[in-house]
Amino acid sequence: MGKFLTYKAELRQSDEENKWYTKHNQLFFDDDERIFLVPRNYLTDGYTIPNGLAWLGGGKMQWDIRPAIGHDYECQYHSEIIVKLSEQELRAKGYLKEKNKYGTTITICENIPPQYLEVIPTTFKKANDKFERMMKAVSSISEMRIKLLRFGVNFNLGWLKTGKKQIDLNNLYKQEQKALSNL
Repeated sequence: MGKFLTYKAELRQSDEENKWYTKHNQLFFDDDERIFLVPRNYLTDGYTIPNGLAWLGGGKMQWDIRPAIGHDYECQYHSEIIVKLSEQELRAKGYLKEKNKYGTTITICENIPPQYLEVIPTTFKKANDKFERMMKAVSSISEMRIKLLRFGVNFNLGWLKTGKKQIDLNNLYKQEQKALSNL
């Protein structure tokens, strides 16, 4: 089963209602042993759930939101960022490291240079399937909710409006990324 290599998302509030910027890079080690990156400064709304349903279900941010961030990023660009280093190489080069924060040791990912990254196109189904694997990896979302959220992303009409903008690896960490729900 896949796993997140980085600690839970830390967020900073944006000027937009119900939108937050991610403070750190996010890494997911998938079942096929590839590592995927979502760069810091990505603008997220958490789980993209219609407001009325979110209110009934307890909100958009009650679960670990790393799967939602990863899914929104891939849906926005129709691409995924692959890290061309192993977990051990990331640690040896100092890109993946432990940090003491608030008396707890967390794992963070420093900016990985573009020469160690590759942008690969993805499909609607692949992005949705990875979303399900990411939700299972966090171990805090019930199996029923995972099935419900996985079913819901099949109706993501945002996919049809996105994917035109390319990921610029040379400016990956410099620009604030817009959330999928803003497009």
